[in-house]
Amino acid sequence: MSVMEGDPVILHTNLSEILNDDTILWGFGPKESVISQIARKNDLTSFFVADEVSFAGRLQVDQKTGSLTIRNTRNRHSGQYKLTISREKTTSRIFHVDVFDVVVETDGVKSVSVTEGESVILQNDATELQKNDLIVWRFGDKGILLAKIDVETNKLSLNHADERFRNKLQLEQNGSLTITNARPEHTGLYEVQIRGRDSSQRFLVSVSADLGWSSTVMAGIVVAVLLLAGLLAAVVIYYRRMISQLQKQVAEEEKVEGMEGRTVVLNTGTTLQNGDEIKWWFGDDKNPITQNSEWAIKTTDINCDVTDERFRNKVQLGGGTGDLIISYIRTIHSGVYKVQISGKTRIKNKRFIVTVNVGNVSVKVGQSVTLKTDIKIQEGDLILWTFGVKNGLIVKAESGKTSISESFRGKLQLNDRDGSLTITNITNADFGHFQLQVLNSERNRFRRFNVIKGE
Repeated sequence: MSVMEGDPVILHTNLSEILNDDTILWGFGPKESVISQIARKNDLTSFFVADEVSFAGRLQVDQKTGSLTIRNTRNRHSGQYKLTISREKTTSRIFHVDVFDVVVETDGVKSVSVTEGESVILQNDATELQKNDLIVWRFGDKGILLAKIDVETNKLSLNHADERFRNKLQLEQNGSLTITNARPEHTGLYEVQIRGRDSSQRFLVSVSADLGWSSTVMAGIVVAVLLLAGLLAAVVIYYRRMISQLQKQVAEEEKVEGMEGRTVVLNTGTTLQNGDEIKWWFGDDKNPITQNSEWAIKTTDINCDVTDERFRNKVQLGGGTGDLIISYIRTIHSGVYKVQISGKTRIKNKRFIVTVNVGNVSVKVGQSVTLKTDIKIQEGDLILWTFGVKNGLIVKAESGKTSISESFRGKLQLNDRDGSLTITNITNADFGHFQLQVLNSERNRFRRFNVIKGE
């Protein structure tokens, strides 16, 4: 199947619903690296999606059917996807996805007129770019590609092949395009689109010959410059005041470090009162990951319903303090957290800078090492061990049956009581990240180890 860069693609399982004891695996690429897994036990569905950089924040799983959606696609998502369904028997399907370059469609035209020799500045109206944005500029009826920038990778490309635009194009980080030393041949229609959020603009550029400026025009420009200077001064004063107000609001900041797979608690440092409002944010997201508008003091921690897939089934609030409790934390949860507590007589703000580390395990070549999990395996648990940056599946254990990847055959020993993995006769090819997922009907447990070469 083919899809335009920036658009989503849905890979369907063709299941009406996932049944009890079903296991679904999605793999990508020639090595079938695991990018998603879904399992159902006792009428409850559990799942995980990979956090590797190329798919970060893009994978979404339909918990009813197991179908996989890849949002805001890029060329790098082209390739083979393998679906494996374990039911009474194991079946598999292969999907070939081709993500092709964008074709821009826009509505609305802005007119821009300049004199020959001046620069043409085409402003991108998007006030704030998102990390997944893909910005594309085209020219003329044939849609000649002029420039492209992928905000996520900061990769920028300009058209130097077209003689008219050679060494004349500048693309800013905000997506605005500048054509320096404009000529009449640059007259025409320019189009920009931000893929992934259906934002587009068109500009009709007219470059006229330089016939000299009249004194009236010069006087008008001077007045405009003075007005602009006054406006800029007012903006600077406004933002200085805003920054000052924000600095007053941010009363505390705390740095927190945790190990991946463990529990991290962000302490508010206060006691909540009945009727308080509490909100927690993560990163630059404008929507809180959790909030409570009418707090009622409880003696137990409170489970939170969240819409952010990164925090699903991981977040609780402390019953008396509103502390944010993140279970089985992962590296994708590193970043800035903000809390605001509002009451009748107070407003409290606090920031947390959270760093999640992966535990290093040192071992010498030729020796053995055991990756200890301190997890208690229960009946019906699905155990998955993956290896490397692409999460290649190396061990799968369920209902007493264990399968081991051919590349590690004879080198791995799985402890079925706690999921610990022993790697024997270590070679240079065995150094890297090992990741464990233990899934059942109630929760997902996670561990990751970085096996490094010892001296």
